[in-house]
This record gives sequence, C-alpha cells and structure tokens, in this order.
Amino acid sequence: MAALSFNTFNRSAWHGVDPDLPGQIRAAADAGFPLIGPDRFSLDAWEAAGNRLEALTALMRSAGLGCSEIAAAFDLVESREQTLGGARHARRLAEALGAPFIQMNSHLPPTSAACELFAECARIVQPSGAKLAIEYLPFTPINSIATARTLVEHAGLERAGIVVDSWHHERGPDTLADLEALPVDRIAYVQFDDALPAIGPDLVHETVHRRTFPGTGEFDLLAFCRALRAKGFDGIVSVEILSAEWRAGDLGEFARRAFASSAQFWR
Repeated sequence: MAALSFNTFNRSAWHGVDPDLPGQIRAAADAGFPLIGPDRFSLDAWEAAGNRLEALTALMRSAGLGCSEIAAAFDLVESREQTLGGARHARRLAEALGAPFIQMNSHLPPTSAACELFAECARIVQPSGAKLAIEYLPFTPINSIATARTLVEHAGLERAGIVVDSWHHERGPDTLADLEALPVDRIAYVQFDDALPAIGPDLVHETVHRRTFPGTGEFDLLAFCRALRAKGFDGIVSVEILSAEWRAGDLGEFARRAFASSAQFWR
C-alpha cells in the first residue's frame, strides 16, 4: 500500500501566512498520516524565527511522523550560481529532516545545458541520501512526462526521479496512455489532489487556489491510480490540496478530510 504524506504547502509561508509547522505536524499525525512533507519556504521561516531544524525533526518523531520530501525546494533557473545555491540549501534541509526526496521545478527547457545543470544539482544533493524529484507543470518548459524524463535520465535514476502530480498531469498535455507507458523506476513519488471546474484560463491561479479533496472534483482519479498500481507503484503519495478556501480554515478538519479522501483511493 502507498504511504500517504501530508504536504504543508497549502499553509506555506510562500502564501504569506503563518505556516504553523508544529500545528501542521500535530494535525497530520492526528489525522492518521505516517509522513509529512514540509516545504522549503516554511522551513526557512522556521529558522528565520530563531528555531532549529533539529527541534522540528524532534517534533515530527515524537508525533510518529517521518519526512517524505522537502517540497518546493528550489528551481532550475538561468543563473547557475542561484540554482546550485538552491541545491546546496535543499541538501542541508534534507539532511536535517531525513527527507528521501527533494522536490523541485524547472524554468528551463530540457536543453543539453539544462540537463547538465540538473545533473550537477543531483550530484550536490546525493550525499544527503536524497534524490532530486522533478515535477512537471503544464505552465513551465518541463510540462510533460517526456520533458521530465529527459532531465532524469541524463542525471541517472540513482540520483533523480519524476514527481507525478494528478493535477498537473490532468491539466497538462499528457494522456492516460502516457502515464501508463512511464516506467515505474522513473517515478520518485506521487502528489495527489483533485480540482474544481476551472473558472478561467489562468492555470497558476487554478492550481494554487482551487484544488479540492480527492473524489470531490472533476478528475478521474480511479483511472489515475489504476494506471500507477498496474505498473507496481507503491511508494509515497504526498497529498497536496492547495485551496484558498481551506488556507485559513480549521487545520485539524483539513488534515482529516485530506487523509480520508485520499486513503480511499490507495487502500
């Protein structure tokens, strides 16, 4: 059975809200999640407030939670110095929290230069024991399984894998057949969520503010899960429900609904 993780990005400091990482840890554990995936922006806010990462790791362990990933860790950008600095920072976070994956995105197309920069980042983080996990997004140059595979296969499967997010997959150019054809050893982990019917063409707004609990939106998540199970996927499923409606709502109820709605698909 896949291991469900509570992704903290809905209440990330990136949104300009108090991420309350201790509260999210308690809510995730109480809801039944065995794992939690803290995001880089909230971890940076935690340290900026004078707290130590070791204290956060202790809170996670005392709650019975492991760390699934460092979410939104850094981006592949034109500046080599900025990109490599992001990779080094992500490695430190992964080492402190024991994260097996460092999730990142790319603003560069999969040229030979970008592939080599990605591979260099993968080599930087490898000593932490974590693998780079590249997420394909329909509004970035890495917008499909094929473009993500170009980066991952250049870096080597021992160092990198692909994040398959149900939202980005459903809203992107790929079909179910493309997902079915993806070898399971290319997958780092899955992000899981559903979507309300779009109210406009702005995909960034839709993905950041209008996701919903699995089974309550318009995606065919049964087919999505069936395709992953058929290839033998039984890894980490990071539940990432980004919802403006729930961002200021009851955290405990949000976590409980996130777990219950997702678990029915992965039991």
